[in-house]
Amino acid sequence: ETQCHNITYDGPDKEFVPTFPLPEGSHTTAVYFVDPHNGSDSNDGTIDAPFETIERAVDAAREAKAEEQGKINSGMVVLREGVHYLKGTLQLDQRDSGLVIQNYNGEQAILSGAQKLELEWKPVDLNALTGRKGRAFAAVVDPQKYPFAKEGIHGLRLNRTRAVRARYPNGCNDTSTPLPSGYLCRGVPRIDGGVVKPDDGFGSNTLAADWVAPEQPTNSSTPTWVPANVSRDDSLSFSQYQLGYGGTCKDFDPPCAGGAPKPPDCVYRTPRGIQVSEEVLPNMPYKDLEGAIVQAWHPGHWASWMFQVDPLASNETHIMFSKGGFQGARGQNHGEAFFIENVAEELDAYEEYYFDVKSGVLYYIPLPGTTPPAIVEVPVLQTIVNIEGESEKEGDQAVGIQLKGLILQDASETFLGSHSMPSGGDWALSNTAALTARNSAGLRIDSCSFRMLDGNAVLLRGFNREADVFANRFEEIGETMVALLGETSGGPEDIGEGMGPYGTNGLQPRGIRVEKNWGWRCGLFEKQSSFYFQAKSCSNVIKDNIFFHGPRAAINFNDGFGGGSLLEGNLLFNTVMETGDHGPFNSWDRQPYVTKVRDGSTPSTTKAYDEIRSNFVVGNYYGQEGIDNDDGSAYYKTHHNFFVYAQTGMKNDFGGHDNIHFENVYAYVGRGLGVNSALQGHEDAFYLNRVIQLGNNSYTSYDCECFQTGTCPQMRDNAIFTPNSGMAADSCSFTLRDRQRKGVDDGTFVDSWPSSDEIIAWAREVLRMPAAH
Repeated sequence: ETQCHNITYDGPDKEFVPTFPLPEGSHTTAVYFVDPHNGSDSNDGTIDAPFETIERAVDAAREAKAEEQGKINSGMVVLREGVHYLKGTLQLDQRDSGLVIQNYNGEQAILSGAQKLELEWKPVDLNALTGRKGRAFAAVVDPQKYPFAKEGIHGLRLNRTRAVRARYPNGCNDTSTPLPSGYLCRGVPRIDGGVVKPDDGFGSNTLAADWVAPEQPTNSSTPTWVPANVSRDDSLSFSQYQLGYGGTCKDFDPPCAGGAPKPPDCVYRTPRGIQVSEEVLPNMPYKDLEGAIVQAWHPGHWASWMFQVDPLASNETHIMFSKGGFQGARGQNHGEAFFIENVAEELDAYEEYYFDVKSGVLYYIPLPGTTPPAIVEVPVLQTIVNIEGESEKEGDQAVGIQLKGLILQDASETFLGSHSMPSGGDWALSNTAALTARNSAGLRIDSCSFRMLDGNAVLLRGFNREADVFANRFEEIGETMVALLGETSGGPEDIGEGMGPYGTNGLQPRGIRVEKNWGWRCGLFEKQSSFYFQAKSCSNVIKDNIFFHGPRAAINFNDGFGGGSLLEGNLLFNTVMETGDHGPFNSWDRQPYVTKVRDGSTPSTTKAYDEIRSNFVVGNYYGQEGIDNDDGSAYYKTHHNFFVYAQTGMKNDFGGHDNIHFENVYAYVGRGLGVNSALQGHEDAFYLNRVIQLGNNSYTSYDCECFQTGTCPQMRDNAIFTPNSGMAADSCSFTLRDRQRKGVDDGTFVDSWPSSDEIIAWAREVLRMPAAH
């Protein structure tokens, strides 16, 4: 762990209310109003006689366009203040092209994926349920009135805040002793006798007595498909496209491994269960494990897994799994710390709940001295809004749809739903989100708030062009905030569509702008989550965003598809808070893809350069690098950034190449760079940088044979600052002067630490900020 864990956030100094004008005197836009409190779907939709539901207003806008063809070319739905409970996912398509859905005059219009319950709470003794003394409130949830209750209650909002399913343990019992992985437990209850909130951390030191290993897969049980003539000759690793499918990948959708684990030597697998005892789980034995869930860390803290418990296969010594483990793309035979939830015997802490599906009774332990919650809501929709044209063809696309100044909240959890292993990185991705789009162009999501969503917030999948995700606020998101997932072709016919080495079909998000957004607390449930994720997507702009408080990388490029993206002006801090082997920015490139992005016309497996510039990146907590170009990552230009903390400034490994860092400032890092060997003509470069190191060690690590092969990284003209202006020899036993005698690292010098004022001035310089006065 690195320094500076006290960067905190206590809430905005000022709330900015997004307000958008209504069209004045327009004869080409049909405008309809929706009021969830005073409207009726039998009204005509005017401001004085509004509709009650959004669905009715969207239908009216469609009808107006159809009836007044050539006169009415767009629609507007204006939402009045209040919670708009949707009966189902709001489906928009090519018929809704040009539609705007916005708030009225800055009013808080909430699109909710929850259903509100009307309950009669009664105080009860918990002894019959849990076998221990305790008091709670209980209420019957009628499955005839609330059909979702037949399948359980998988999330609960009480007075518009998250309640927590009954779990063990209730939080970390030790935050100073490292777990076997070396990481510290994060997440303690906020009050004595309470339960940890998911936005505070995983909250468990509990270790299983043992793990039930999977049946060992082999390369024959998970065959590897290798196409002809799809390779690249610029890398020492990952030069051939390879796709594992079937076998142990059957739990993914589509059932294949898009590039991780590293092909072909690894095959995906996860444990089948855990061995337990009363020392591990003191409240065992459990009467009923139906609906129970085990959440666990991957042993390297690369991801967290969720498993559905198999009650029939479980017994007093073993809890077995029937589903899950697909929330990360790197499997393992065992996990690490875990917790169990949705078990009656574990209902013992303030703000916990348990729903007994068989009796239909909901139990909740309130804070001392409080009354039963007045507002009870259950998230039931995984997707609140889906925008999907009929196809990617012109005329079939959903074009120019805008969502402005809305609040989307309370989408249901998705961590046990459909996931894909999309491309050449370690990440898996849920295939849905609160807002999804496919076959769309010109989509604009403007000044919206996404909050308390238990899955992904925004997912642009397949064909999407020139979308703007602009000035939105994301907070307390269960998985990733903004995800882009493309589709390729040319894979084996029996795995379905969307996989393969060819990206020339254009079925990817391209030209997406993610700009001026604010994100706080993602990955509440799936820890391998980020503010921004892209897989098989290219030519995007991620600019002027602020993101902090996340368990893993803030920004993840899961592959090298196409390239041509820009990261500029972002502020990233408090990332990699619970996981490891990552930096605030992370990339992978294990698979060659054929696109025309590099020159605009020629199919090639060589990508265009991605550019990372003018970002302020704080590598605190477990930030391993400022920029983590992992496993084969190539063709990045990283310049004029300010990096502070982390073990290393620049990283490139396992065949990565053609990565260039210049005119950056790295403040209080372990070293400047660590890179691997490369082919001649594809060396990395590190020049005109300023590196302030924590120690007197060498600022660089590289392949020692490069002097013989002529492939040393292009290091030159760097200013290195150490505590006493000394610098040790590198891992090849060469001093700076030795390297310079060999023609490497010319112009680089070493000096003692600069003052804080000097470092701040350098930061302002590279970030193009005005000088301090």
